Amino acid sequence: MRFGIVKNAGDSDDGEKKPQRAAPEPLGRDRYGEIESRLGYAFTSREWLERALTHRSVHAKGAKSDYERLEFLGDAVFDLAVAHLLLDHHPEAREGELSKMRAALVNTTSLAEIARALDLGKFIRLSRGELASGGAERSSILADVVEAVLGAVYREGGYDAAKLCVERLLGEQLVTVTPRDPKTELQEALHATGSEAPVYRLECVEGPEHAPIFISVVEVDGQIVGRGRGATKKASQQTAAEEALARLKPADEIDQEFLVGVEPAGQGVTVSEASSDGE
Repeated sequence: MRFGIVKNAGDSDDGEKKPQRAAPEPLGRDRYGEIESRLGYAFTSREWLERALTHRSVHAKGAKSDYERLEFLGDAVFDLAVAHLLLDHHPEAREGELSKMRAALVNTTSLAEIARALDLGKFIRLSRGELASGGAERSSILADVVEAVLGAVYREGGYDAAKLCVERLLGEQLVTVTPRDPKTELQEALHATGSEAPVYRLECVEGPEHAPIFISVVEVDGQIVGRGRGATKKASQQTAAEEALARLKPADEIDQEFLVGVEPAGQGVTVSEASSDGE
């Protein structure tokens, strides 16, 4: 829901602009030690780290002192390091299972969570407009910065240093991650029973504009069978699919009425968008 500006009785219509509260300035190099401590890597030259924390909006068009090139590199390094570590931690896993586990660990949601654990938001250098609009907490920017930081570690310290950082950042997730994909599992279970493919609908969006929480439902044969919440639309759909799977009857009883205890649709801001695969 978007809100307009509500004027108080004392507000004037003379066109005079009210001063806006300035967004906090990002922390500088003198505080970079906090990132290095959490990262487990100390930069010899903190210029690498400063560049990894600099959004393109800060500089004039065409400048190459922002994080985008480091992000490009860090994306590839992160994928390689996670693949390497998954092979070590899951020696019996097949290629398809390893691919699903990597996808669960390397995505915008998980990378943004890493950025928040590192408290990177308060260090990101953004234009005043981006700062004012909450860019420092936007998941897409946070995920990009994590990859850029890893790219900076790789450029200065090499692959082994970058892999150690990834291992430190992901921790137990490297061991506990599973190759499960609830949306795929639900679709396969429905296909086996002859039911229609699941349809995902975005029911409503809660929270502030810069950090929304998506609530999605999954329908089968016109009936809501699961509801989920998440920081992204895709994450909320996965959670909804997980809930639907939890309601499945034992395999030998699955039929067209494969769900039990279905709750009625909840109230909220209805969004008409629907899809069979979702994004």
